[in-house]
Amino acid sequence: MSPPWRRHRHRRRHHHGHHGHAPWAHHHPELAHAMRAGWFVQWRLRRRIFFGFAVAIGVSAGVALLLHHHGVSPGWALTAMIMMLWATSGMLAWRLTLPLTELARVARELGDGNLDARVRPLGHGARELDAIAGAIDDMARRISRQLRDQRELLAAVSHEIRTPLGHLRVLCDTARDAGAPGPLVDDLEREVLEIDALIDQLLASSRLDFGALERRDLDVALEAARALERLGVDASVLDVESDDCRVSADATLLRSALANLVRNAVEHGGGVSRLAVRRGAGEVEVDVDDAGPGFVADDLPHVFESFYRGSGAGAGDKPARGSLGLGLALVDRVARAHGSRAAAANRDGGGAWVSLVLPAA
Repeated sequence: MSPPWRRHRHRRRHHHGHHGHAPWAHHHPELAHAMRAGWFVQWRLRRRIFFGFAVAIGVSAGVALLLHHHGVSPGWALTAMIMMLWATSGMLAWRLTLPLTELARVARELGDGNLDARVRPLGHGARELDAIAGAIDDMARRISRQLRDQRELLAAVSHEIRTPLGHLRVLCDTARDAGAPGPLVDDLEREVLEIDALIDQLLASSRLDFGALERRDLDVALEAARALERLGVDASVLDVESDDCRVSADATLLRSALANLVRNAVEHGGGVSRLAVRRGAGEVEVDVDDAGPGFVADDLPHVFESFYRGSGAGAGDKPARGSLGLGLALVDRVARAHGSRAAAANRDGGGAWVSLVLPAA
């Protein structure tokens, strides 16, 4: 029978696995590979720095001795040695930092949302950084693939949800024709429309998150008229002040932004009193005036913030039941995604004014 301390050591060796590897290495091979790659990169860089400076010192000392052998004074020979050591050290530092600059560029572009950024070939002088470059490129590909899968899943789910919503609207019409209580059918139809509007907002928001804009020429006046019609607003409030109101924009996002502008005025501003469309210098502006009390002064700087609820005393500040507070925030994001802007203010004669500006086609 072996002594207790031998049995204890045997159990400890068995716990850590064969060859002294920690057990987590078997369950997380990618992490273990990344750690090994990190140690490999450090070892290669340290070796390069060590040998690089050794060569620089050797060459500089050799040149100094050669100059001294040919009659150059020790002071000038030492000066030449220092200058050559400085030059070779600078060249070594430049060759070491150049690949790191490329890696930093790609990391910065990925952080800014450009998932198509890839590391350019680092050259034979930076083989030890190839592992890091490969890891960054692989990470970008995985993130891009995950975002694409999420976008496809969201589109599929929204389509599946809208199918029963369409059936519910048909059932509401059927129930109304069959003599069902009018107020009850109206409430059911209102809930269906609210769910459909919420799906529109979520889809537009996800489209912005994924940067999936598909620009084409669109007539804002025509799209504004359709938005009024879909939300049951009298078309007489539409005021088109220019003949050419075409913009270069994503159709889905533009329609969602216009619908949110009109819906915000209807639900929180007492209704739309005027929807003006005009063309300026290289841009088209859509202004929506409402008939409400206007924005509360403290809430006005925050009306374009997502999920902002406000005090509820003014237009656009009190979200409707079930609202996520995405309406005007989505309008602002659509404008910025097209390189433009949105604005909101209180009118002198009463009521609020919200504006969406887009680049003209």
